[in-house]
Amino acid sequence: MIKQAFRKLWDTKVDAIGLSVFRMCYAAVLFCEVLQLFKFRNLIYDAEPFNYVGDFDVRYLFGFWFVIIAMLFLGLFTRVTTIVNYLFAVVVFSSAINFEYHVFYAYVGINFLMMFMPVSRVFSLDSLIEKVKYTNIGRPYKVDRKVLEINYLAPVFLGIALVYFDSVFRKVDSPMWMDGLGMWLPSSLPHVVWTDTSLVLNQEWLVKFLGYLVVFFETIFIFLFWFKRFRVPFLLLGIFFHLGILIAYPIPWFALTAVVLYFLMVPNEFWLWISNKFKSKKQSFDFYYDAECPLCNKVVVIIKHFDVLNKVRCITVQGYAANEPALKGIDEETLLINIHGVDQKGKVSVGYDAYIELTKHLGYTYPIALLLAVPGISHLGKRVYRYVAGNRLTERCTSENCLMPEFAQPVSETDDFLVKGWNQLNLTKQFWKWLLVFALAVQLLFISVCPIIDRQINQTVVGKALNQANGIVHAPVKKYLGLTPHPVFMYNIHFDGYNHIFKIVCKTNQKRVPLLDDNGMVTHSYANGSMWVNHTFRTAAPVISAEKYEKAVSRYLRYFAHENGLHQSNYTIYVKEIETTDHWEHDFLHRQMEKPWKPAGTCAMTPTDVQFTWTPEMKAVFEAEKQRK
Repeated sequence: MIKQAFRKLWDTKVDAIGLSVFRMCYAAVLFCEVLQLFKFRNLIYDAEPFNYVGDFDVRYLFGFWFVIIAMLFLGLFTRVTTIVNYLFAVVVFSSAINFEYHVFYAYVGINFLMMFMPVSRVFSLDSLIEKVKYTNIGRPYKVDRKVLEINYLAPVFLGIALVYFDSVFRKVDSPMWMDGLGMWLPSSLPHVVWTDTSLVLNQEWLVKFLGYLVVFFETIFIFLFWFKRFRVPFLLLGIFFHLGILIAYPIPWFALTAVVLYFLMVPNEFWLWISNKFKSKKQSFDFYYDAECPLCNKVVVIIKHFDVLNKVRCITVQGYAANEPALKGIDEETLLINIHGVDQKGKVSVGYDAYIELTKHLGYTYPIALLLAVPGISHLGKRVYRYVAGNRLTERCTSENCLMPEFAQPVSETDDFLVKGWNQLNLTKQFWKWLLVFALAVQLLFISVCPIIDRQINQTVVGKALNQANGIVHAPVKKYLGLTPHPVFMYNIHFDGYNHIFKIVCKTNQKRVPLLDDNGMVTHSYANGSMWVNHTFRTAAPVISAEKYEKAVSRYLRYFAHENGLHQSNYTIYVKEIETTDHWEHDFLHRQMEKPWKPAGTCAMTPTDVQFTWTPEMKAVFEAEKQRK
């Protein structure tokens, strides 16, 4: 049964609509992530923020990348676009150090997979180009919408299942997770969250249940998501968890990336039902064209492609015009030479005006129609129409006198080349099989050296060999495939001894530097996404160092000074001493928020220099922290 189910994954074909939904949603999330990096590029990438850019100005790189992501969203030149998009991901995400966070690896992996996924069969300009290219009179061309089901599940396996599976081996070694506090403790520390969820956190039974449920869910996911009966419950539970992350923690693009991956588990019937639900049952505009005109037939292909709401009926003059009362009195030759359109009220539009009315009736393009009707633009549009249709005004365009190139049908994915059995479909199946096996083997290698296993075998021959192999494999697969261990929210790494958080107020303009607010929470903050990880765990940290903190926080202060137009600025640094705990406590988050801020030091900043001065009490804290290293 299991073997048969797995074989079916490589043989079953399904509609490609879900892949196109994934492509567009993923491109939108990726665009937001890159836009955030671009906005804070001086803080993240400058050698000295706003003073010295460094060897390379990333503005041009990001500017080009925005175009590539937009092309990915539209499904334009998708094969080349996905390759370039992957290269950008390797350059930007895989090279990140101080501002790296775990979703970067997901982007690298997804961008790699998209080079091989048929993501542009539906809702894409590529499919339109293909239809226009191969459509001829009497020979309409339809893009093959059927794709292998494994195209849906492979990204879920690499982007979710392997991440969960690796994470489980670290969670079961964590007392925090094994006590059911894996969700509660991070959400109860003000510097970690941007939303007060105490209403949930104060329900001990609920948060412990959710904590254990996360571990259970991540354990079984990799084994059961392959089976259709589990996909809907799993995707609902997975989206629920990641929407919770979106609500609680300032890492929105991580949460939404996971949600978009879960979209691949949505049954195709749902997307098709949604698509049909938006289609009108009755068209509101008739577009008349010459059935014998090659150019007109290709225009109709374009109209039908963009008529996603089914508002336009494209019909031939030869077959239907005689039955249209609104066209009575117009001879057939005139109808054949010029485009005509008729709306539900019987209003006739001709030529360029017919295209304006068509654009209005498509619905979502109504603003474009208004723009096309603006004087000046409409004048230019009519000139273009007359130029394109110029010959038709004197002589009809037919297959005999219109020089429209005809192309042979594209090679089918089942057509063999060179060797029998070597075709695109079979090679695709083999590629996915070997890629998934390789990815699983690599992740198992990472798991074999995680603490819970490494403690048992690290002194054995096998343990030493696995550690050596891990040292060789980890760097390249992390950089190029996004495969890496996932010790996310581990008590001993992220929270143990994290007892001091900082708030900074600019004395020059009396504004709070948007890092932590008065409650110590991450609201209205620079610390979002990759900058949240940098500020929370690398600038401030469980073990704080004066030198490390000064160097890292100076970048944020320079960004703040530039944003507020401050040539010279002075700051007061406040510290709040908070607690971490290994057991559940009622209203723990509020108690941390209510702890007082105490002066910890000052900072004086000029364009070329920055000086920190710490109070004796804060110096003593730094000295004590050195002993914990």
